[in-house]
Amino acid sequence: MELMITLALAGVLLGIGVPSLRDFQKGGRLTGAANDSLMVVLAARNEALRRQDIGAVCPSADPSATNPTCVTSGANGFISFVDTNSNCQRDAGEDVVAVASIHSEVKWQNNTNCIKFAANGFRLVVAGQPTTSHAIFCDNRGNALRFPTGTDSFARGIEILPTGRPAVSRMYSELATWGVAANPVVCPP
Repeated sequence: MELMITLALAGVLLGIGVPSLRDFQKGGRLTGAANDSLMVVLAARNEALRRQDIGAVCPSADPSATNPTCVTSGANGFISFVDTNSNCQRDAGEDVVAVASIHSEVKWQNNTNCIKFAANGFRLVVAGQPTTSHAIFCDNRGNALRFPTGTDSFARGIEILPTGRPAVSRMYSELATWGVAANPVVCPP
């Protein structure tokens, strides 16, 4: 009889715990994608300051490759590099500073193909690119409130201001405004 009660109690605990564990894993992937991408942006900015040169960040199809390159579509992450010729493309001889690969279960969208930092750490204007950059990271839950009365979203976002300061956000209302901005980013389907 005691064994039956113990097994029933274990079944109830597993029934409650397994869905929570899945949500915890999904949240960890989103947080990891945002934080790793933020690290790449900060590395480019810091390297620009350190070397007194131009630091750049771009999407890459294979950020972990021996010689990663920038792409405009089909990206699986980001690379930061020293852009000595200031063309927003990683060329031979330009050092890769940091990379971030995005987990395959994380859907994401960004509104720029190149972010450049000057030797003073401020963003450089790139023709055809917005002055404020956004990237949003989502899973199948999208940009939805975590709790009905809360302010946090399941999604994560990175905003890079013209001053060069990057920040991660998970506020639902802020991420929602990015979807109606001049260069919108929304959770991909």
